[in-house]
Amino acid sequence: MAKYQNPIVTNVIETYQTVQTMVEMFATNPASVTRGLLISGNAGMGKTYFTQKGFENTGTEDRVMYIKGSSLTAPAMYCLLYESRHPGSIIVFDDTDIIHKGGGERAAILDMFKAATEPTLGERTIGWHRAQPNQLMRDNEIPASFDFQGAIVWITNDSIEDMRKALKGHWNAIASRFTQIEAWFEDHEKIAYTIHLIEDVDMLGKNCNVKKDGFPIEVIDDTVEYMHNNYRMLKDITPRTAIKIADIRMTFPTQWKTFCDNQFLNS
Repeated sequence: MAKYQNPIVTNVIETYQTVQTMVEMFATNPASVTRGLLISGNAGMGKTYFTQKGFENTGTEDRVMYIKGSSLTAPAMYCLLYESRHPGSIIVFDDTDIIHKGGGERAAILDMFKAATEPTLGERTIGWHRAQPNQLMRDNEIPASFDFQGAIVWITNDSIEDMRKALKGHWNAIASRFTQIEAWFEDHEKIAYTIHLIEDVDMLGKNCNVKKDGFPIEVIDDTVEYMHNNYRMLKDITPRTAIKIADIRMTFPTQWKTFCDNQFLNS
């Protein structure tokens, strides 16, 4: 980190370093009483990246199951928890629809979360007791109850306040079981951090992870200029948006500004 780095950028970096550090501690301490980690923050800014980096740095990727962008039923959640039940196993629910489900389905999932993250040295028993066994459980020979000794990482774009309102009576139990990290930023922080990634980390050049060899320098320069000039009107200011702008600039070199205006700017 530069000695006199922009303090706005420094604040964002330190927040994501906290995310990574907590994930590393979570992954390397399977005996910890805390078995739930809740990471809440802006979409497209780096929650998933720094979570994965924490697992990579500790060499624990092989113990992690990622569930990304899914809408899960309660029986499916039960089966996934069973698969990750062993000590040291971690299941990551990333942008998975949980709090916006119907009341009964949501309550069943949250009850499983509460049981799975109960702070105890004893068994964490998760059960599915119905008049008829679920077909998915029957097909996978999953018992009606099991001891869960794994851990849960929950990554969400929902704010803590939105979760509190949506989960109502469940929230206090969830909040007491999950260690919470918030990574929310204002527009001026998001534009400063995104430009930092482009200019200082070379996110669109040699360190680009979405395009082999990255984008040409003229495309990168135009992307930075476009974001600088329009950040107050951008619908979303994230590194993900920068990549999309660069891709459009690369694909449509003469019409790219018109396409970007239509796609990314508030009308």
